[in-house]
Amino acid sequence: MNRREFALTPLVAGAACSRPDSRAAEAGGWPTRWNTSLIEHAVKARNLRFDEDKQMIRVILGPEYRYHTKLRECQAHPTRDSLEYALFLLEDGAPASVERARKILARVIALQVTDPASQWYGIWGWYLQEPPEKMAPADWNWADFNGSLLLLAELRHGGRLGGELRAGVREAIRHAAHSVRRRNVSMAYTNIAVKGTFVTLAAAELLGDEELGAYARERIVRLGRQIDETGSFAEYNSPTYARVTLTNLTRIRMFVKDQEARRRAAAIERRTWLHLASHWDVARMQFTGPMSRCYGNDAGAPVWLEKALDRKLGLCDLDQRSSDDGEAAIHDYRCPADLAPRFLTPVAGTEHREVFIAAPPTQGTSYFGKAFSLGSANRSDFWVQRRPLLGYFGDTGRPARVVQLRVIKDGYDFSSALFFSVQQGPRVLGLINFRNPGGDKHISLDPIKDGTFVCGRLFAELDFEGLPDGFTVMEQDGGVEMQSGLLAARLRVVEARFGAHQPVVKISKTTQSLTLTMDFKPPEGARVVRWSETGQAYLAFTLELAEPGATLSREVCRATTGGGVIRLRWGDLELAGGTGVATAAAQNSLFEGRLKQEPVRMIRLSDERLA
Repeated sequence: MNRREFALTPLVAGAACSRPDSRAAEAGGWPTRWNTSLIEHAVKARNLRFDEDKQMIRVILGPEYRYHTKLRECQAHPTRDSLEYALFLLEDGAPASVERARKILARVIALQVTDPASQWYGIWGWYLQEPPEKMAPADWNWADFNGSLLLLAELRHGGRLGGELRAGVREAIRHAAHSVRRRNVSMAYTNIAVKGTFVTLAAAELLGDEELGAYARERIVRLGRQIDETGSFAEYNSPTYARVTLTNLTRIRMFVKDQEARRRAAAIERRTWLHLASHWDVARMQFTGPMSRCYGNDAGAPVWLEKALDRKLGLCDLDQRSSDDGEAAIHDYRCPADLAPRFLTPVAGTEHREVFIAAPPTQGTSYFGKAFSLGSANRSDFWVQRRPLLGYFGDTGRPARVVQLRVIKDGYDFSSALFFSVQQGPRVLGLINFRNPGGDKHISLDPIKDGTFVCGRLFAELDFEGLPDGFTVMEQDGGVEMQSGLLAARLRVVEARFGAHQPVVKISKTTQSLTLTMDFKPPEGARVVRWSETGQAYLAFTLELAEPGATLSREVCRATTGGGVIRLRWGDLELAGGTGVATAAAQNSLFEGRLKQEPVRMIRLSDERLA
């Protein structure tokens, strides 16, 4: 039995290890018993959160801000998590598990909006307690997420559902797929573009819907064309969503029959692996910056990546530790054999440039050194999911040792702050400024109205987490230098203004962390900030990382300002950008990055066309 054949087999508890050919399956590196173990742990972990009364998973929500939902400090029952639990119960295969899965499926499909005249047609609310019309706003992605889970339940276990429930599941799939088609999301929304393509392709074949099938086949062509604009992905280097993208490309490979769609999906799948391999810091086993979307700075022990690399990564051993990543058990993740060495063999002193977005031209630079990696985007914002400047240092241990730049307003990342940079090797010349109109906590769902907001504190911070004991920090030559047994670094604020205030570097440290803070609006109490009255609002800086004990550059960055623009030159690096608050379009038009007196060249990940 090969990996694909096994991936298409229901994971009945205990069955995988007893198959006569399981030893041969394990010869490839990934033991088939690990798939069974993953399902067992996934079910066991979710059993503890199952609410028998509601027939759904139960969660406790805290007071923290979460976009899309208004629910705070309450008990809630998530639709997506419940469907995922039902799928894992079906994979488990025990009679009691299958019976519970049926009840969950019946409960959740009843929560879908099925009226084609509704603006929320085909979607679910995140929670039982908050249907789409009560959300802030509804999340149309739930047609894609829940539709894909229902498709897996039907495609892998339809015969176990019973006639009436199976008909209901198929009808829910139909509504979800037509909702995806009606929305017709931009192909630049990478993970949802791919997920919805799987949903429509698979649903069309399952339901015999020729019109939906024609749409799905045209959609995967458009997806290829979107990627062809730059050769890469608009939703770039996003560890969480890259997995979503790969999972759904894998699903197309596993379940879709249309040969042309499979061929196109396979080419996109390979491009995704090439993209991820180009950003993997082998020495520290992390995806280095920059990142378009990210939920955490530590990759942890990624079971899906371990499986794709046939257990060669060495971060995950399910014989010694448990994991409840049931999704990894179901899917046949495969890294192309010729790309696998890029995840396994470190090459120090290399630099990777890659253009992600055509307009405005957005490119990342990632440097991989012996002691650290460092990546930056030439342009970005500081939404909480962005990582415009991110690096890692030290060894491959966990937790990760991280360098990150953020802009924070009253304890939450500030979406109206923008970032521009030029990077060469371990040196970054950067500029932070602000946009109006713009978002507060979210780039679009939480807009700042009329350019006015209440603010207690607004600051930029460069944070070093995971430093060894005994590191030193000193201020000299207008900069702050840090030396440790794992990393050396130097930050200098070249020029900064926020209205009448001039931000300066403040140092705070613990035994294993260093935070360099630059206050735009100091914490002297909440007050109203009006962008129209702020005047200049920017911070220009230089940053250099180096191996421990290295001598860091004392080269002075030259700056000139005038006409609402600052021009910076630091050795071979040059940058120009806006000093006032302006629209994002205006700030982007003022930005220019140059390297060795020439515009920084935009470099494609691949010239091979996908469409």
